[in-house]
Amino acid sequence: MRLLFLPRRLAPVAGLAFALLALVPPLARAAATPGFKESQPGPWGRIEYQTIYLTAPEAILEDFPMPNPQPRWSFADSTPAVVRGLLAPTGLDDAVRDRLFADPRARRDEEGVFTLYPTIADIEALKPAVRDAIYRELAKHPKNNFHHDPVLVPDGNVDEWLRGTGLPDQMVALVHQLAWHDGDAMLFSDFQVLLGHAASDNEARRWIKILTRTRAVTADLKVDATDDLSVLRRYWSADYHRKDSLPMLNATAEMVGGGRLDLVHLLPPLPRRLAYAYTTPELERTGQTPNCHWTSLNFFNYTRQNIYLDLKFAASEVLEDYNRVTGPATFGDVLFFLDEKGNAFHSCVFLADDLVFSKNGGNTVMPWIITRLGDIKQLYLHGKAGASVVTFRRRWDEDDK
Repeated sequence: MRLLFLPRRLAPVAGLAFALLALVPPLARAAATPGFKESQPGPWGRIEYQTIYLTAPEAILEDFPMPNPQPRWSFADSTPAVVRGLLAPTGLDDAVRDRLFADPRARRDEEGVFTLYPTIADIEALKPAVRDAIYRELAKHPKNNFHHDPVLVPDGNVDEWLRGTGLPDQMVALVHQLAWHDGDAMLFSDFQVLLGHAASDNEARRWIKILTRTRAVTADLKVDATDDLSVLRRYWSADYHRKDSLPMLNATAEMVGGGRLDLVHLLPPLPRRLAYAYTTPELERTGQTPNCHWTSLNFFNYTRQNIYLDLKFAASEVLEDYNRVTGPATFGDVLFFLDEKGNAFHSCVFLADDLVFSKNGGNTVMPWIITRLGDIKQLYLHGKAGASVVTFRRRWDEDDK
């Protein structure tokens, strides 16, 4: 989803005081809990997190349209000659290319989009370098929806991503074969090919469910007598502009020997309800499903504002109520992913260290998650030369504290 920031002179940045607070010198502390990783030190305190994988629930997948079994490659503003020129340097076999263009279905539509129709056998036979080159070209056009919005294979590790899912070994091997690369990202787009091997509709739908696996993290804040509670209170309340989290933080700190607090309990009410959940029919009644910008701009709102589904109003909200900042991000800051023209194609909310709150697109099979910023960058920055990530901080009114 793209959001255009119109030129405007931004107000001077008023950095929050807690961003400048020094940490208490660390004392001897226990090692990380087995299976968990520790965050880097910061004003957010001591955080441990572990990886989880979420798959879309059956209730959502029942209404999810199955992919068209016929693969297609679409090229915007193209003619047969232009497309031949695009495919020539990819290394596609000449015989296959000639057959694709001889297919009577290959044509240019009224919108100027030229489409080819490869067979499943054609796609399976592509060499890795050829697949990468062709799919990077296909990813430029939204009509190639599975290439434009591919599935990210976390860390490029297919086996780990699909571990324990029950996907047959031969299909796991096929995912290995069909995965493609853009920079350091490993991606998967060939749903039609995979489903062509399914023996039944039920099996096809089960495989689609498996491929909705989304990597997220669950994270805990560890609090004990060695922590400076005043720093933690200031950080997790956004400099006391949102005090919802303080009762739970205080209660955890008062536990004998200290305790652990799930980061979900430190989020404002709306993201607290949405974390690790999927879009419900109630949220779809506007005619548009909530997306990344809706999620980011509603982060501190008690009541969701569906006006942010409109890009014009979302851009207006950013320009009127947020300041762009250049220092380190802090809790609740919105991270906008901008292309070279200043269009925001994704946004998420900074929580702490490398952890963010995100809704990756408006697709109903994508949940709201706490995840690593590194994963978001890998998903959204691949193939986008000149892209950048900028930080915007909410401009609070005096009576918000």
